[in-house]
Amino acid sequence: MHNERLSGMSIWIRQWLTIGAIVGINIWLAPSASALSASEVGKIAKSVTVSIDSENSVGSGVVISKEGNIYTVLTAAHVVRDRQAQFKLTTPDGKNYPLTPTNIKATTDVDLAIVKFQSSTNYPIAKLGNVETVSEGTIVYVAGFPLATAAISASIYNFTEGKVTANANRPLAGGYSLVYSNNTLPGMSGGPVFNEAGETIAIHGKGDVQESNQASEINENIRIKTGFNLGIPTNTFMRLAGKLGVNFGGKPPIVVAANTPKTPQAVDFFLIGVDRFNRGNLGGSIEAMNEAIKLNPRYTKAYIARATANFMSKRIGAAISDVDLAIQSEPTSGLAYAGKCFFLSEFGKHGEALGACNRAVSLAPKSAMVYNVKGLVGLRLRNYSVAAADLERSIELDPKLYYAYNNLAIVRNAQRNTLAAINLARRAVQIAPKSPATRALLGQLLVANKDYRQGLMELNMALGWNPRMTEAYKARAVANRAIGNTAAAQLDDRLARQYALTSTEGFIDDISFLNQ
Repeated sequence: MHNERLSGMSIWIRQWLTIGAIVGINIWLAPSASALSASEVGKIAKSVTVSIDSENSVGSGVVISKEGNIYTVLTAAHVVRDRQAQFKLTTPDGKNYPLTPTNIKATTDVDLAIVKFQSSTNYPIAKLGNVETVSEGTIVYVAGFPLATAAISASIYNFTEGKVTANANRPLAGGYSLVYSNNTLPGMSGGPVFNEAGETIAIHGKGDVQESNQASEINENIRIKTGFNLGIPTNTFMRLAGKLGVNFGGKPPIVVAANTPKTPQAVDFFLIGVDRFNRGNLGGSIEAMNEAIKLNPRYTKAYIARATANFMSKRIGAAISDVDLAIQSEPTSGLAYAGKCFFLSEFGKHGEALGACNRAVSLAPKSAMVYNVKGLVGLRLRNYSVAAADLERSIELDPKLYYAYNNLAIVRNAQRNTLAAINLARRAVQIAPKSPATRALLGQLLVANKDYRQGLMELNMALGWNPRMTEAYKARAVANRAIGNTAAAQLDDRLARQYALTSTEGFIDDISFLNQ
């Protein structure tokens, strides 16, 4: 959570639907094995994960079967959807195999595809696991090849650890139903999700940042961290394996129920609520969380998610009531107390907020989010040294928590250390290069340092992604006025006044804190 007085929201999940039943086939999935260490799972992952790329895209996949010298790789359909592209598959030993449209077969309703390549080399085959044995809090790993960046010129294999946030009975569109907290990057789509036994239990498809550069109703070109990664379970794939022509031979059969409609569970409505929040449908998100809470009155994360949606709807009192209910549901939840701290601070009750934050720290001393929120309260109380210490601790606990860098940048600027503030904001931009809020903050700091043209570049970029940021218009007005562009400055002044009437004071542009 953070308070940048900036807004902007993107979405990476399609509309909710129930995948139709597919009956009449037996499903074979490996029985769950004992837990391995992270390094042991990592070795397995590296041996079976491949990259799939073209001139304009990068994706990943996992080797799942072999017939003679023909290997089958499972990936996400959107990785290989451009039928005009010339795709190349790269195996763990660095060998390249060109792919043609005849090598690729995708499903229709589910975001899955298989690709085949021929090789005389003996490659390991991934073992498939049963996602139905996975519950909230289970450790999972995601492997893949992230898109190259300005800092890293080549796509390098990446392996990250996280926990399952939700394992829904009913999927979102595309078959997505497994949600996890792993840090992922563009290019890792199509890569395998592993359980602690080293079994592939899902295909990673949609993650912390958008991977498309095509404009659409959901602003897919805006890469905003959400903290909610989604995967398509291997169970779903196995129900489609026959249609895709995948033969697994004589594996020990474990029959998984056909995909018949199931009664919605609390976790299903929670997933819908998260989806709607990310779409900007706050009312719909609240409705879904209401249903989740009806089915499970002790669903702490649903209360906190509803509190967040209420806050974004400028119902701070309702938000505080929701976190109180979360605390009643789970008195030892540091996350719930951190939420109460944040909302009380927004309500102007900074003393009470600090008490809630101290309680959160005692309950969750290793939560980066808790220290981030506590640092924010210290910032508002102008206790800059304490705020800085808390925010530095937050960054120490999670070096990728970009909004902690943002808040620390604001602290350093308040301490009149503008250069340090700019460096922190630049670090946040490196972590979240397409976050409008982060770009806008950097632009504001550059303008404050009288670097007007560079500041304008950052502010123009931020406002191009999200044109509702009051403070960004104010900073751009200052910059335009400084370089003699009076007409543009006057327009920015008007836009700042216009959006000041509609913008939320404290903005939460992601709900990844629910994964803490």
